[in-house]
Amino acid sequence: MKNQYKNLDGHESLYASRRLRLIQSPLIVILCFIFLVFSQSNLSQSLSKGERHIFILNPKQPLLHTSSTKFLSFSFDTYSLRKMNELPISDERFINLARLLSPAYVRIGGTSADCLFFNESPPQNSHTQVTSPIDGNHYSNFTFSEEDFLSLYQFTKKSGLRMLFDLNVLIRNPDGSWNDSNARQIVEFAKYHEMTLDWQLGNEPNSFKHVFNVDISPQQLAKDYFALRSLLNTSGYNDSILVGPEVDNIKNPINITYQGQYYVKEFLKNDEDCIDYVTWHQYYINGRTAKVQDFIDPKVFNILSKQIKSLQDVIDGVGKKIPMWLSETSTAFGGGARNISDRFVAGFLFLDKLGYSASEGLQVVIRQSFFNGHYAMVGPDLNPNAVWWVSVFYKEFVSNKVLKLATINNFGNVRLYAHCTPEKSLVSRVPAVTVFGMNLHNYSVNISIQGYKSTPKITIFMYALTSDDLQSRTIKLNGKDLNLLFNGDLPPFKPVILKIGKFITLPAHSMVFIVMHGIDIPACFT
Repeated sequence: MKNQYKNLDGHESLYASRRLRLIQSPLIVILCFIFLVFSQSNLSQSLSKGERHIFILNPKQPLLHTSSTKFLSFSFDTYSLRKMNELPISDERFINLARLLSPAYVRIGGTSADCLFFNESPPQNSHTQVTSPIDGNHYSNFTFSEEDFLSLYQFTKKSGLRMLFDLNVLIRNPDGSWNDSNARQIVEFAKYHEMTLDWQLGNEPNSFKHVFNVDISPQQLAKDYFALRSLLNTSGYNDSILVGPEVDNIKNPINITYQGQYYVKEFLKNDEDCIDYVTWHQYYINGRTAKVQDFIDPKVFNILSKQIKSLQDVIDGVGKKIPMWLSETSTAFGGGARNISDRFVAGFLFLDKLGYSASEGLQVVIRQSFFNGHYAMVGPDLNPNAVWWVSVFYKEFVSNKVLKLATINNFGNVRLYAHCTPEKSLVSRVPAVTVFGMNLHNYSVNISIQGYKSTPKITIFMYALTSDDLQSRTIKLNGKDLNLLFNGDLPPFKPVILKIGKFITLPAHSMVFIVMHGIDIPACFT
């Protein structure tokens, strides 16, 4: 009996043990799941911090494109001509800041271009004051004097710039055609004073109904451009560039009524080979509602590629072979986003725009604007904003000879482009390639540039632009504040020198210029 009871006690013990395991099993599963999620989170975070991107640079490649030597240009909005006494074009500091971005076009254009009357009072029957639904400014006709024109032109000459002047297309004849009498005065005055400049006619004609409650069809505008080209040819400006039609709202999903690509299509169908470049305006977002995060969001960046493709398809579709200019562009329309469009964070969209536009064959990108507005390159205190410094680095290290830099995906948070290095930035005339772009992540990433033969002669100079705050006006080069010298000259740009064959680390929220001295791409010297 003792053995029987003993066996029963053993069964009970076994039963109790099984019950304990059954109770523990769900608990173990839950604990394992929690551990797995936690581990996966840590692994993901670890991988993110060690993120690597591979780029391929083929040294035997031909040039992808060759853009204008004035590829990076900028504008003065015609609105600022209403108060010429507030435009510091005679200040040597201002002239110097513009000169440091030469060679470049300086476009004098904008909504107020179609309100400008040269050296005469606007007629009484001309359109009255309107309030722009775009930027909230009040627009009325105004007079631009001979003295103002001369002083503006002298500024461009002293700064080493080429003026692009936007003429008023809203001066109309009773039959609806363009009245060129005032434009003729400007052209003849410019010729008399031996000015060298280029021209355009009107600003965003596809949106005239929206802004001025006036309609000019693309067919009629093509005739107006023919009249201007004839005027220029007979006035000694037959060698001047004429660009148009200056449309906006390319492939805009919000404003389908005034989409510019349809206007361009009809304009080009009726154009009699008058224009040298197809011009359009591009902004990503509304300045009134923009947030800082929009300026580092790849989805916002990728708007540009769709717009360029849309307009290129139009140009190809009508059988024309006319290159494009972005003749007015910035981050946010409506004068920019306050305390964002003129701060460090705005440099990302602009630098990517330069890289992507050049890779697609655009010839010129004109930044809106050099002075005035929330997107100004130079502040009211005549100190440069961060995007001015980004532009200086582009001018210093990036030539107009575009190369292909291959990668799996250049539309995410790490975006890089390659150009031949300009001759002025070569060391002892040794060949070089500049890879530039950005890391939008809030953590550093590693990149590897491959495809070329690694030799001890190759030296990599790294210039990383960062800031302590995305909304700061201050910009740092390799961790040190950038400032002009006391005499207005640029400071020496001191690189971090890297070893060949290793991964290159891009700091968090950085714009980079990587100059690879010793890489010989024969196409760069053709």
